[in-house]
Amino acid sequence: MFHYAGFFKRIYAFALDYLVIAGYLLLLTGVILGTNLLFGSFEIWSSTFESPIIRDLVAFFTGILPVILYFTFQESSAAQATWGKRKIGLKVVDKQGERLSKLRALGRSLLKFFPWQLAHTALFNIPGWPMAPQTPATWVVICMVMSQGLVIIYLLFLAIHKAHQTPYDLVAGTYVIRA
Repeated sequence: MFHYAGFFKRIYAFALDYLVIAGYLLLLTGVILGTNLLFGSFEIWSSTFESPIIRDLVAFFTGILPVILYFTFQESSAAQATWGKRKIGLKVVDKQGERLSKLRALGRSLLKFFPWQLAHTALFNIPGWPMAPQTPATWVVICMVMSQGLVIIYLLFLAIHKAHQTPYDLVAGTYVIRA
C-alpha cells in the first residue's frame, strides 16, 4: 500500500520546483535582454515576433518544453522525483510502485503543463498584447477560461481525491508517494 503525498506536501514540492522554473526563466530573460542590449536588436525582435504563432512557438520551445523535459527526465530517473519532490521526500511511481518510463513521464508532464501552453496561446492572440491589449476574440477568452479552469480542476482533484491524484495522474496511471 502506498503512502500518498497529501495536498500541502505536493503544493510545497511544486513551489520548490517553481523556484527552478523561475530561475531558468530569469536566466533566459537575462540572455534575451543582454543580447538585445549588446546588439541593439529590439526592433529585429519586435518585427520577428509580430506573428502570434511565432511568439507562441518561441515561448513553447524556449520556456514550456524545457520545463516539461525537466519534469519528464527527473520523474523517470532513478530518483523518481524533481528537485522539489526530493527535498520534501516524495517520488512519482506507476500503479505497480515502479519507476515511470520516459514515455509515461512525458505524457504526465504534457498534461500537467497543458494549461500553461493554452494560456500562452490565448495571450499571444490578444491583439496589441502586452503593451496595448484590445478586446480579444471569443475563442481567446474561452482558452483563457479553460486554462484557469483546468488548473482549478487539477487542484480540486489533488485536494479531494482519496489518493490525491490529479487528472494528469489518473490519465498517466501515476501516484505521488512518500519516498
